[in-house]
Amino acid sequence: MIIRHTSTPYREEPFEIVERKGLGHPDTICDGISDAISRSLSKYYIDRFGGIMHHNVDKVLLIGGKSKPVLGGGEIIRPLSLVLGGRATDEVEGKKVPVYDIATKAASEYLKKTIRHIGNHFSIEPRLSSGSAELRSLVKRVGANDTSMGVGYAPLSHLEHDVFEIEKIARRVHGSGDDVKVMGIRSGETARFTVGDAIISRHAGTMDQYGDIKASIAARIIEHTAARWKDSSVAVNAADQNSNIYITITGTSAEVGDDGETGRGNRANGLITPGRPMTLEAHAGKNPVNHVGKIYNIIAIKAAEDIAKLDGIEDAYVFLVSRIGAPLNEPQIKAVTVHGKADDKKIEYAVDYWLEQTTRFSEEFVAGKF
Repeated sequence: MIIRHTSTPYREEPFEIVERKGLGHPDTICDGISDAISRSLSKYYIDRFGGIMHHNVDKVLLIGGKSKPVLGGGEIIRPLSLVLGGRATDEVEGKKVPVYDIATKAASEYLKKTIRHIGNHFSIEPRLSSGSAELRSLVKRVGANDTSMGVGYAPLSHLEHDVFEIEKIARRVHGSGDDVKVMGIRSGETARFTVGDAIISRHAGTMDQYGDIKASIAARIIEHTAARWKDSSVAVNAADQNSNIYITITGTSAEVGDDGETGRGNRANGLITPGRPMTLEAHAGKNPVNHVGKIYNIIAIKAAEDIAKLDGIEDAYVFLVSRIGAPLNEPQIKAVTVHGKADDKKIEYAVDYWLEQTTRFSEEFVAGKF
């Protein structure tokens, strides 16, 4: 176990950048669908065969559609299209697994549940195939599926908390879409938030109504964030110019040609934070039994949260690296960076505790706890 100490807390860094691609963003949609398919496949495997079979469905692609939104309505000319790629075991002990049907249903249900105005304006093309024999065998041995890394940190900064909350605040405004992208920038004690919201056209029958929705979003955000900062500002749909405004029929930019792909958006904690350590691993859709690309990133976050709760610790960062085929609870490296002082044994215990939970991770994931 390596423990490193830093002299400067993150809050004293001169600037900070935080981004979140909201639930309706094309990249986030792909992440959500990848995990929805993984959960559905896992449940099917458990129900039929008593355990989760090999699968990695982390290659979902969203191809943007075409629409013509206008104030008060509009029309979808070409629906968005989803291509479900990746690998999934399609036969167990001579019994076929309907992976296409499972994946298609999971994707459709997730999309309709998450994008409130999507209707049937989408098509789905499943393209899953079976994985390699070597990787399928690793699931049975519960050895790491890959040589990969996981990174987590805690606690979230004030700016990170705000970026998370701003998406929720915006979506609760009548007329807001589900595709809410938030960029937060801190310079000293000053915060600037830029929000892109795919406002629903039928709720904005006139330019005045559109402006009222934007104003309501901005006002609620300022009300929530102002007390935290010496100075703060919010810009909603900053690219609007005259009649060229950001309205959609479905509430997502995917209807107007924006594409998406699993792994291109938020990291495992739901944010994009270039000032913090992070990995480019596509965590969504990877199997929850032994793929460290998923498991180590979540475990690292949970361990960092526990370390940050120790007396004397202000910031905690956890780093884990696996070796393919090795037990999940025996990483090649486990390292922690902290600001503050605490008993090193307690820090190591927090990491080891969560590494021991890897055997239960799949159950918790399938149950929707991660």
